Amino acid sequence: MRNCQIGAGAEIEPNVMLGYQYPGWQKPLVIGHRPRIHSGTTIYADTVIGHRFTCGHNVLIRAECEIGDRVVILHGSTLEGRIKIGKGVKIMAHVYIPSRTVIGSMVFIGPGVNILNATLPMREAGIAGAIIGNHVVIGGGATIGPGVTIGDNVFVGAGAVVMQDIPANSLAYGVPAKFRPLPEKFGNRNDSKQIFEGLDLWDNRPADGSWQQEDYPGKLF
Repeated sequence: MRNCQIGAGAEIEPNVMLGYQYPGWQKPLVIGHRPRIHSGTTIYADTVIGHRFTCGHNVLIRAECEIGDRVVILHGSTLEGRIKIGKGVKIMAHVYIPSRTVIGSMVFIGPGVNILNATLPMREAGIAGAIIGNHVVIGGGATIGPGVTIGDNVFVGAGAVVMQDIPANSLAYGVPAKFRPLPEKFGNRNDSKQIFEGLDLWDNRPADGSWQQEDYPGKLF
């Protein structure tokens, strides 16, 4: 933690490396107040993370990530650096997110999701990360292809392989994924209470309602 600026109220377990100094690093890791970081996690320098961050065991977050407030990343997930993530994003266990990915706010990413950034790896130069909008749900085991844009309020079914753009307010499913208008029963936004208060099963901290005074996409004023 010698290379980390961290806010008040941090809960950091043993065997955590914060501000990993890779060759060419320039700035310390910055984390806002009240983070909770479990053992085995490594977070590189040159990354900025907002307030009330929750991080599971054995998470790797590499350099030049910009991560918003109240983000949850659970155990075994990898963020390869140069990634932008908005507010209130929940990333479940064993998720892989490559460089150049952009994720909006109020997004849920299920366990075992893989996001790709190269169409012909080792055969063609250049990478293109996915762009994921606000209030998106990506079901467990889904694969999101390189350069794909997923609009706001899209629901991607479990196991889907998304290799084309998905317009806002759609349901995407299948291999390869096809899409249709989102059925009415799916609603038009993710539940703010579940996003902000659905913490780790073994997190005994009292529920925090301060998010109700904060701004975020889709807030019902």
